[in-house]
Amino acid sequence: MATAKAPTKTEALRLVRTHPTLGPVLEKGGEVVLVEQERGRGEGDRAVVGIHDHESGRSLVALVAPDGVVGVHETPATFQLSERERATAEQLAGADERAKSFLRRRRMNPLTRLYFPPGDTSGHRHAIVFLRPTSSERRYVVVDLTDKRVIEVLDEADLTRGEGA
Repeated sequence: MATAKAPTKTEALRLVRTHPTLGPVLEKGGEVVLVEQERGRGEGDRAVVGIHDHESGRSLVALVAPDGVVGVHETPATFQLSERERATAEQLAGADERAKSFLRRRRMNPLTRLYFPPGDTSGHRHAIVFLRPTSSERRYVVVDLTDKRVIEVLDEADLTRGEGA
């Protein structure tokens, strides 16, 4: 007896968008951060879809079979940034006047990562964009991905202040 093939990424996203719980989350700005196909054990192959709900700060995991969403689970884990979130963070960072002043028309050469600002209790999702125009110059742009805005631009002194004191 053959098992069903896992839905393609496109099919899994279509099924998630029509799900009564997940569809509204995505319509309100939730972010699909991962889609992975998984080999099943007796149930056929499925896809795993990770979603970050910006509105509530929740991380959701959906198991998707070829004929629909099999289950949804809220997880305490925080997913890494999606490509779209990285691109958004880099675009916002590059448009910030403080970053522009630092870069002086040089390439950003960004390195962008998920970031947890110290003491932050907002539940918002953040990224930090490392601006690296040369091998020795750096600025760090903290972006609130939930509100789509730059929070602050830091230099090395900001990051090391208070150490060793």
